[in-house]
Amino acid sequence: MLIHVGIDDFDSPSGGCTTHLAARIAWELMRRGLKLVDYPNLIRLNPSVPWKTRGNGAVALRLESEISGREILGIVEGIAEEYAAEYDNPKHQPAIAVLEGDVPEVLTKIAYKAVGDFIPVETLERVLEKLGRDRLETRILKGKRGLVGAVAAIGVQNLEGDFTYEAIFYRTRDYIGKPRMVDASSVAEAEARSGGGLFLNYDFDTGRLLATPHGPDPILMGIRGENPTVILEAVKTIRVEEPVEAVVLFRTNQHTDQHLQEIQSLCQAHPYRCVRVRGLVSKEPVRIPGGHVIFGVSDGECSIDVAAYEPTKGFRDIVSGLTVGDEVEVMGCVRPGSPSHPPTLNLEKIRVIRLTEVYKFENPICPRCGSRMTSAGKGKGFKCPKCGYKTRDLTKIKVRVERAIKPGFYQPPKHAFKHLMKPLERFGLPAKSFSYHPVDPFIKPPA
Repeated sequence: MLIHVGIDDFDSPSGGCTTHLAARIAWELMRRGLKLVDYPNLIRLNPSVPWKTRGNGAVALRLESEISGREILGIVEGIAEEYAAEYDNPKHQPAIAVLEGDVPEVLTKIAYKAVGDFIPVETLERVLEKLGRDRLETRILKGKRGLVGAVAAIGVQNLEGDFTYEAIFYRTRDYIGKPRMVDASSVAEAEARSGGGLFLNYDFDTGRLLATPHGPDPILMGIRGENPTVILEAVKTIRVEEPVEAVVLFRTNQHTDQHLQEIQSLCQAHPYRCVRVRGLVSKEPVRIPGGHVIFGVSDGECSIDVAAYEPTKGFRDIVSGLTVGDEVEVMGCVRPGSPSHPPTLNLEKIRVIRLTEVYKFENPICPRCGSRMTSAGKGKGFKCPKCGYKTRDLTKIKVRVERAIKPGFYQPPKHAFKHLMKPLERFGLPAKSFSYHPVDPFIKPPA
């Protein structure tokens, strides 16, 4: 019998992490003889909801089991309660969900929506009531919010289309909160050797290590790649200079743009929704205090402000090259408005589809000597500063301006990428598929 276990909202500033708990649960279930039929699924959910955790990631474990979902729920609940007590977070609302059998379509629909849209807990509860408690059991440890993520992790199976992998290195308890000791050059070398099989682990433009997080969590680093083989090869060569509790391979929707929902009108770009939509630039880009660049986009019916924020650095300069009338496709999540700001799309990527022609007017050329003329005064025509020739017969010349920006896709620098953002280097890759089969996700077993 196929069993799906979903967990969410176990992150804590004192060192807790939902993926870390998932690894503990997976190890205990495997120790008891149960078989995982998929790598733990790390599902990144909508990055724009205001109560998101650090990476807003939920996890699903998928098992072949001869014992019931209810029995597995009891095992998982015991481990989870102990973990929540060890890494207490007064703000979190952790939850667990266990489903027996195939994932029903109604659960799949609401789960994929949770990746890029806002799902009220009440809406989910109505879906669960229709589904029935005979197949899906849930446990709420404190508050209900984590229930959305726990159920969504189960529903987002990613068996077809685009998905990636990440090997997560976990720190020992004594090292949590201390500087991470990873040889950055070994990560860079591994990514360079991979020929595109690894991505977003090292920024070669800035020499910055991207694989290591910065918070006081139990993750030492995560190595992201296209398949298990390339990641396993990389793990063998990356040099780590501190003890590692475990290394676990996850299958994930990271860096797939799964959160971006294609919409036909900006009228559908409601707060907290992550979208990709076409329109015309309706307001010239301006740089505001703080270094952010804001411009407007309209589809003739509705419009929205679009922001490229200061951390995106040179990406703002590209956006600044737009002008009114340019046709673009903007991608990102909508921040709700406030008394001082209208709703704004936080720009993640942009495709320039068509550029409008831009012209400027220049003074005429002197017909005698070929120099650029200057104004002789209001209503007095032009004069040549070189030879002194004057005339009222000439007018300014209309000249087409060569645009610095060109049609195509543009993205921020790699250090500004968030978990779901798909880098342009991954565009055009063939679709993937995955079928459930026994796997061992532990590259290095727990210490």
